[in-house]
Amino acid sequence: MSIKPLFADPNLLHLECISSKPDLITIIVKTRSKQALCPQCHSPSAHLHSRYVRRLADLPWLGTAVRLEVRARRLYCRHIECPQRIFCERLPTFVAPYARRTLRLNEALRLIGLTAGGEAGARLAVALGMRVSPDTLLQRIRQTQLPSPPAPKVIGVDDWAKHKGQSYGTILVDLERRSTIDLLPDREASSLATWLKQHPGVELISRDRAGAYADGARQGAPSAIQIVDRWHLNKNMTEAVERFLNTKHSCLRQAVSRVNGSVVKTEELDRSIINIHRPSKTDLWNEQKYARYEQVTQLHRQGVSIQAIAREFRMHRRTVRIMLRAETCPQRATPPKRKSQIDRHIEYLTQRWAEGCRNSAQLHRELRAQGYRGSESSVRHFVARWRAELPNGLRRARSGENSSAPNAGAKKVVASTRRAAWLLVREAEELEAEQKAFVESLVEASPEIAEAQSLAKEFNRILKQRDHEAFTSWMERTTQSGIPEMKKFALGLERDRAAVVAALEYEWSNGPTEGHINRLKTLKRAMFGRAKFDLLRIRTLAGTKMGADLRQ
Repeated sequence: MSIKPLFADPNLLHLECISSKPDLITIIVKTRSKQALCPQCHSPSAHLHSRYVRRLADLPWLGTAVRLEVRARRLYCRHIECPQRIFCERLPTFVAPYARRTLRLNEALRLIGLTAGGEAGARLAVALGMRVSPDTLLQRIRQTQLPSPPAPKVIGVDDWAKHKGQSYGTILVDLERRSTIDLLPDREASSLATWLKQHPGVELISRDRAGAYADGARQGAPSAIQIVDRWHLNKNMTEAVERFLNTKHSCLRQAVSRVNGSVVKTEELDRSIINIHRPSKTDLWNEQKYARYEQVTQLHRQGVSIQAIAREFRMHRRTVRIMLRAETCPQRATPPKRKSQIDRHIEYLTQRWAEGCRNSAQLHRELRAQGYRGSESSVRHFVARWRAELPNGLRRARSGENSSAPNAGAKKVVASTRRAAWLLVREAEELEAEQKAFVESLVEASPEIAEAQSLAKEFNRILKQRDHEAFTSWMERTTQSGIPEMKKFALGLERDRAAVVAALEYEWSNGPTEGHINRLKTLKRAMFGRAKFDLLRIRTLAGTKMGADLRQ
């Protein structure tokens, strides 16, 4: 265990006096050495010219600021050829030339800046007795000398958002050591290729299916084996199923109607479970989209091209194609209700409401006695939908006659292509009863949906078990299927077949890379708008080194 001295460098400095005030400790010291080196010619000299005082800030003592007054010397340089006639003695192990803070104080400020950033770090430093501004901490961060990491053999490559939807960068992670090795300012193929050429020796590159990273890896490290991340493959498969379901809205509505056990009009199947007496935002959006859908299909029947339709309605051509391929107008589904503290008390509320209790305050008091910690307004808002169904004469009554219990706890399925795609690709044992019934109804509604589910589940099984022998037969089966979205997905895999096969042969994935991206986002959001690329890069790489040192 190493013990660090409280006094700065006792071998170099001699303590003469200590004086203290409530908020400041002043230490007067002088140098012990009799000679000093000239900063120009590095010749030793002991010829005294004069003395002067250097006032330096040092590490605080128990939260109290410390100021050092160093009695330093000016000396003559006796070397004939040296242009420096008089020089001040330097203390390189204690303080930098012209500095106002000791080396160990600057190091402490640098560590605070790397850990907490500028604004938050300045507040922390002041609380610990080190007065510093946020800009000074940022300067200390920029002065950090980044260590040279060992040459990686297996790296993970992925993008991260500087400004989501607008600008992106690239993160490089050493998958063997699970540490970030560099950040690139963009996600272009040329940047990755340049980095790989500057760091030879990379043997395996794990990446997503982005074409830029594939080209960059091919240009920078042609001998390296590229591996497509299996999670991204699973995600791309689910997206292909979702695009296919966008053409099967009538089947979705039919499946929802069967599971919910009610007959509703086609245009109302995607509405909320609660009875709505005025149109919601989702309803208005669906009405507008239906009108647009009618206009698009009418123009297409008249022979107008997709590009002209997109220009007329200021839509993307892909959106126009989705509308034209859909059997009916795609509608936005109402999102499922979020879980609430009141959910576990629904049975009791239903019973009390059926007994005639209409007072939400009384219901809230009874729930509090049973352990409910929510507010009275939550109970009032919950029973408001039941109250709206009462006759006009009973809506404001605190109690009433016994009535049939409302069907508050029934779970219903909401038609959504994204949610339906997610349910289709999951295993049956992972689904709830209502979800399983919905999937069975959906598969029965269309043989194409059943085929898409079979292909998706088989692909997920191949990824989980890394069964590269079954991949070839799956590709043949998919390319021969009658589902355009699945065929397009298979053609994309064919263009990147070598990397996909490598994903089934090697265990490496981009999981650690995604974790480091999450840490990078945390740093970026904690920098209070001061997250310039150079600062973010230094904090990320230096923080990785600090974490590795702590683990050791």
